[in-house]
Amino acid sequence: MSMKEPEIKLVHGESPPIRNLNWVDLSLVLSGVACIYVTLAFGTFWLMEVWPHERVLIYLNAFMTQLSFGLLIWTLKKVRHWTWADFGWQSVPLKPMISKVLTLYAITWVINICYALILFNYGFTPPEKDVYSQLLGQVTWLTLILNLLLAGVLAPLVEETLFRGMIFGSLQTYFGKWTAAVISAGIFSALHFQAYGFFPRFVLGIVLVYLFDKYKSLYPSVALHALNNIVATLMAAGLLVK
Repeated sequence: MSMKEPEIKLVHGESPPIRNLNWVDLSLVLSGVACIYVTLAFGTFWLMEVWPHERVLIYLNAFMTQLSFGLLIWTLKKVRHWTWADFGWQSVPLKPMISKVLTLYAITWVINICYALILFNYGFTPPEKDVYSQLLGQVTWLTLILNLLLAGVLAPLVEETLFRGMIFGSLQTYFGKWTAAVISAGIFSALHFQAYGFFPRFVLGIVLVYLFDKYKSLYPSVALHALNNIVATLMAAGLLVK
């Protein structure tokens, strides 16, 4: 008797996700995402005028963004009576998933290094101060824990459910797989509001779509998203490179 490969399970025996948002729901979700970003951005800028603790406000903005996305997902789940399987939380064989995730992560690193070298060759350098440098720089043990929780846990779980499970999964019904992949990856990257990092995040978005589409599950894309963010966080903290 051959041994079965270990599986990650959320709901045993669920069939692959078959539900997609109609145009009305999809428009409402995209509008909701835009409203969340705009409202939190203006609120943060306003608070910065009256409260000097800028870094605390940036953390509040980041956590509130993920919380708001989670509320948007939960609201749709309740209103439309979806299960988590409908979003893409399906069982997937663990061993081949890990192999594929690590291979694709290595490929994204090669692409990112080539991109950085090209920009450097033309005299472009990353901005010395932006939201991400303020979050990830000047790390203490407390901020490191907060960064790992935010970037390595909350963002992968919430953003993959939203951008891959809901937005890409619905867009491909109307535009086809690759057009939907480009659109969803573009939205995913643009909403990070960092011009220098748009292309690397766009590539990451395409790879995450590929994993979700290949396995019909969010687990592989969440794993890659988490790995990417955790490594970036540890590198920024100087724990992986000196």
